[in-house]
Amino acid sequence: MKNRVTYTLHFAVFFFVLGYSQIIYGQNTQQDTTQYYRIQTQNGRVEGRIIKEDTRELEVIKSDGTRVIIPTYAVQMRTAIRNPKALGPIIHPTRYLYAPSAIPLKRGEGYLNMIYFLLLQAQYGITDNVSIGMTTTPILMPTFVNVKYGGKIGEDLYASFGGQVGKLFYGDEESLGLLFANITYGNKEANITLNTGYGFYTQSNEQLPIIEVSGLYQTSPKVSLVGEFWVLLHQSFAPTVIGGPALRINALKNGFIDVGVLSAAFSESEDNGYYDNVNRVYVSKIEYVRKSYWPIPFISLGITF
Repeated sequence: MKNRVTYTLHFAVFFFVLGYSQIIYGQNTQQDTTQYYRIQTQNGRVEGRIIKEDTRELEVIKSDGTRVIIPTYAVQMRTAIRNPKALGPIIHPTRYLYAPSAIPLKRGEGYLNMIYFLLLQAQYGITDNVSIGMTTTPILMPTFVNVKYGGKIGEDLYASFGGQVGKLFYGDEESLGLLFANITYGNKEANITLNTGYGFYTQSNEQLPIIEVSGLYQTSPKVSLVGEFWVLLHQSFAPTVIGGPALRINALKNGFIDVGVLSAAFSESEDNGYYDNVNRVYVSKIEYVRKSYWPIPFISLGITF
């Protein structure tokens, strides 16, 4: 079973290397039917299709139809990229399977996710940088309030921070939550995100640092590759590792389905205690046994508005 988990994680690493090498090196994909370039000049950057080129200048048509003339001497770098119109817009760039990207919702935008038909997520942009929402179940246990602040901080670079805080059940005096900060490299159609987080439960003194890597790569107008990989760094036993790849299918104009396969490895406590006949007491002996599971089907449904 451990070998199966290892193979799954190796496949996941291969998935990321294959997909995100396209981001780093700016190569074209099979969906591109025209040459599309990112042209770095002395005064900034222009993206578009080159329709004319000679020794003196380049004539470029941008995605909005604007024509730009660039002198040849002003061109510092030219990189082939994917034509954004060849694939069309992606409808859900702010969240992966569960983890968020640093790309923010715009004011008035929102989404509703339903994971395993049990876990409900809703988020709404109240400004171009701030969004709020809720994570819960059909019986409202547990229930969390979500807050996220994010924005663009550089070329193809986003950052955000936020958290989830709530209760496990009605009348619970304790609070449960997760604080996070992340950074996303890429654009809405192809990106990778590093999340760092801290989980807490006020009834417990244990600290729970979290590291998570997510990514998305749009392969066609209707399909994207999505992946998430979590590492929960427990203090008293071995880390929990869970994640895997999925397909995001744009089933409707504003609706999508995520279908994937996850794997999980975690420690489970077992009481291997014994009865002390001399002292006539039971001696508890807690041991942690490593458990691995694969495959774990994943499905979620979502709409955006």
